[in-house]
Amino acid sequence: MAVFHEGTTFQGSADYPIGMDPGWVSISFSVRNEMMPPSTPQITPLEIAAALNTLVQSKGYPRIVFSGTPVAEPLNP
Repeated sequence: MAVFHEGTTFQGSADYPIGMDPGWVSISFSVRNEMMPPSTPQITPLEIAAALNTLVQSKGYPRIVFSGTPVAEPLNP
């Protein structure tokens, strides 16, 4: 798995399933945990990707695989 730097922008998209009205959703996000004491739990990009997938799948879209930029590696393969 790739190592992504703090503040990396992640993006992904999904088509709405065939047989229904056509369409797609495209999502991008980044996470910055700044000035956090070591004991403070950080929010990770993988947690955000999982939460976004819960949302999009509840709307009938397939799971989205997010890729980071400039590293073209998947975050959540």
